Amino acid sequence: MKRIFLLVIMGCTLVSIPASASDTTSAVKQLMLKVQQSYKSAAYLSFHVLYRYANKNQPDKYIDTMSGEVALDKNRMRFSLQDVETITNDKYTIQVMKDEKLIYLSTPRSAQVTDPVAILDSLLAKLNGVSVQVTHKKDIATLNVNFPPGQTYKNITMVINESTGYFQKVVYELSTEGLVEKDQLMEQGNNGEYQSEGRIEIVFSQYRKGQFTDALFNEARYFTRLGQGKYEPSEQYKDYQIFLASPKL
Repeated sequence: MKRIFLLVIMGCTLVSIPASASDTTSAVKQLMLKVQQSYKSAAYLSFHVLYRYANKNQPDKYIDTMSGEVALDKNRMRFSLQDVETITNDKYTIQVMKDEKLIYLSTPRSAQVTDPVAILDSLLAKLNGVSVQVTHKKDIATLNVNFPPGQTYKNITMVINESTGYFQKVVYELSTEGLVEKDQLMEQGNNGEYQSEGRIEIVFSQYRKGQFTDALFNEARYFTRLGQGKYEPSEQYKDYQIFLASPKL
C-alpha cells in the first residue's frame, strides 16, 4: 500500500480554484493560504508525519503504516519517508531511493508535502458538485471537502491549529481501485485485507524549531558536480547510481 501513500503525497499540482467557487470556498481558500504561508515562512521547522491506512468501514483498524520526518526552512525541505529521502534546496531537488541505490537529480521544485493550497486546488479543479465546509472550535479549524459520486476521492478532512497555522491531521477517504492493481486489493496487509474503499490518515506531530542546521540541505552530502551533466556520488553513497531527471543539470 506504499504506492497509495506516495500517490497521495506526490499527486497534487497547483492549479486555480474555479471562478464559480462559492463564498464558502473563498473563505476556505483564505484559511489554506494562511496555512501555506505558515509553512513557507517557517525557519528551521521540523516535525513528524505518520501515515495510516485502513479500510473505510473499519477506520480504527490500521492495515499499514508509514512514518517520516520533515525539515523545512523557507523554500528548503528535507522529507524522509521509509526508504525514500527527498531534499530540495536552491539548486536541486534530490531524491534518494535507498532500496534501489539510486539518486535522482532535478532542478528545484516546490515541496507539496504541506502545501494545502496545492492539495485542495488540485482536487477542486474542473469538478462540479464539490462541497466544502469549515468549522471552528477554540483554536482548531476543521475543513471538510466532499466530492460527488464517481470520483477517486470521496472526502477530505483537514484539522488545523489556527494559532500556529500548522496541520494536526489530514484524512482522505478514497477509492483504491484506480490506484493499485486488483490483485493488490486482495492482498493481506499487516492487519487484514485491503478493500476497494480506503482511508488514509496523516498525523502531524512533534513540531519543533532549531533542531538542524543548513548542512541538512547541502547537496555535497550526496554528490559532487564534476561539470555540465557529470556528477559523482559522495563517499557515503559511492555504490549508488545518479540519474539526471532534468536536461539543464
